[in-house]
Amino acid sequence: MAFEDHLSEEVKKLIDRAEEEITQKNWHDASETLMTIYESVGNFDVNYRLVNALAMDEQYQLAASYADDFLTDYLEKESDFRLIVTLAIKNQNFVYAQQLVSLCNNAAMKQTLIENIRHAEQIAKDTMSITFQTISRQFYHLSDYDIVEQRDRYESARHLPIEEFVTGAKYLLVDPYVTPIIRATLLEDLQKLNVTETITYRWLDNELYNIKLDTIPLLTESKIFEVVAELLDEKLGHDDPVAIDILAQQVRFEMTLIYPKVDEIITEPEEWVNASIDKYYDKDSDYEPSKQKKWHQHVRELIASFF
Repeated sequence: MAFEDHLSEEVKKLIDRAEEEITQKNWHDASETLMTIYESVGNFDVNYRLVNALAMDEQYQLAASYADDFLTDYLEKESDFRLIVTLAIKNQNFVYAQQLVSLCNNAAMKQTLIENIRHAEQIAKDTMSITFQTISRQFYHLSDYDIVEQRDRYESARHLPIEEFVTGAKYLLVDPYVTPIIRATLLEDLQKLNVTETITYRWLDNELYNIKLDTIPLLTESKIFEVVAELLDEKLGHDDPVAIDILAQQVRFEMTLIYPKVDEIITEPEEWVNASIDKYYDKDSDYEPSKQKKWHQHVRELIASFF
């Protein structure tokens, strides 16, 4: 491992121990040693070794959790990409696995990974049929539960086989009693799964709309999202890094809720950002046009009720 020279002697000894444990394929001890090192040296090099050691020790959930710290790094090399998809499959997180695979540009590898997902789904269906029936039933009847339960049932449903998840998601997208945040997240999920058919969804105004998700960009790839992010950074990036982190997450949730009508609602992106900043600092503001202000307040209230 290549590290900085200024590391303490204690950490250097731990690095030597981890390398010896890896050489001996003592994966359990190696992962514990690497976790200790990672607390002091939180770089990708240590993360990569830690994730691999945890995977070899069959601690797949913990490995996936650590991999999330450097997800963009794992997307760069084919071998690393295979690793994180494999972890998602091992954790039976089939929706996430399929969404990751949709990012793959190598056609042959993409096909292989999809086949791996389908194979794992079939094994899960054969061995966990009763569990899947329960998860599916609870997912399809999400509106029978309170907000907290809806969130939990939704997370469980991401472990369903893709076909069952998509069927349930399309049903829930028109259910008026499912919380709007769940509906918005499901819409995003279907888009990331590359669903190409026309989808009917219920928007914040309680009206039904049809859309082909493959004809519009993901929220995070849209021009309006880029503009808002740049404005936030311009106004707060150098002055209050804590505030910009919190507001970036807040604005991301807000825009997810109004998607795919973001351009229609946010007609004055700078005023949306100004209003968000003033709200964060408990200041009064009246920048926004009336329609934009109305929906901005509405999504704030929805987010507050959800979290």
